Amino acid sequence: MVKSVIITDHGVRIRFRQGAFIIESRNGRQTLNPVEVEQVVIATGSVWLSSKVVRKMIEYGIDLVFLDSRGKPLGRVYPPYINKTVYTRREQYLAYHDPRSEYIVKEIVYAKIANQAGLLKRYYHNTRIIELRNAYEEIREILGKIHDVNGPLKDIRDQLRQYEARAAQIYWPSYALLLPRDLGFESRDQDGDDPVNIALNYGYGILYSECWKALVLAGLDPYAGYMHVDRSGKPVLVFDFIEQFRFIVDYTLLKLFRRGWRPELVNGFIEYGSRSKIIVAINEFLDHTTTQRYGEKPLTLRQAIKKNAFQLAGFLRNEQVYRGFIWEW
Repeated sequence: MVKSVIITDHGVRIRFRQGAFIIESRNGRQTLNPVEVEQVVIATGSVWLSSKVVRKMIEYGIDLVFLDSRGKPLGRVYPPYINKTVYTRREQYLAYHDPRSEYIVKEIVYAKIANQAGLLKRYYHNTRIIELRNAYEEIREILGKIHDVNGPLKDIRDQLRQYEARAAQIYWPSYALLLPRDLGFESRDQDGDDPVNIALNYGYGILYSECWKALVLAGLDPYAGYMHVDRSGKPVLVFDFIEQFRFIVDYTLLKLFRRGWRPELVNGFIEYGSRSKIIVAINEFLDHTTTQRYGEKPLTLRQAIKKNAFQLAGFLRNEQVYRGFIWEW
């Protein structure tokens, strides 16, 4: 079954004829059954599709995503089938002023840092690099302090940011130890011009799109968050929510780089073929890696992101417990 269709080539045409999507490119022609497609990702500006095609994607419940050159969503089209939206969003706004918001930010930050520690622990067992073990233990010490933070939301946010920053100071230089030296990566820098930082930015953009979709389908307002301060036009709940899942990109790219893959860069941007490689690798990890985090039958990580968003919505409606997502490292 086709999960995601990723388009990075120039001049692609998407049509709908006789009950099927037809994708035409310089590499040939592909016919897809609509019921086998969950998502279409367009990562180039040179694609032709009609309003009929868009309407058919909506009709079949297909998520249509447009990415910019950095991998961030420019926009998306998805079916408007969302339950309990009004009630959920009322509770989401009210929670900003009660202990629910404090609980949520601690859960998400704890999960983010726990996943950073988990990645280092896994690679310590694989490599026996002693610095990784030391880094893992230092980050675990930080984790032990997070749930003890108390006070007004502003004070909690400030303290948690300090813990996040301290964990990052340990995590990223340790991550660098696992990368080939020719990549020139020393630590995380959103404005860095080395291949690793540029690829991380692009990968996070893809993950950002996945988290946005999950939150909206759960009935949540992506612009009303708790950890990140509200800013006009900024989807701060997505910024909050994505933190616990960043390991998906870190882990996927680390495997690619350690296997010898290098992205092609053109004027500081990732070339189209390399974009496709990143998109495919992240989507494969989302669709073929499972978790039993929720005590049910195994879920793929893509399903787990959606499940976590629905749990967050349920927590805000006072229907269930919420836990940040920690993978079984």
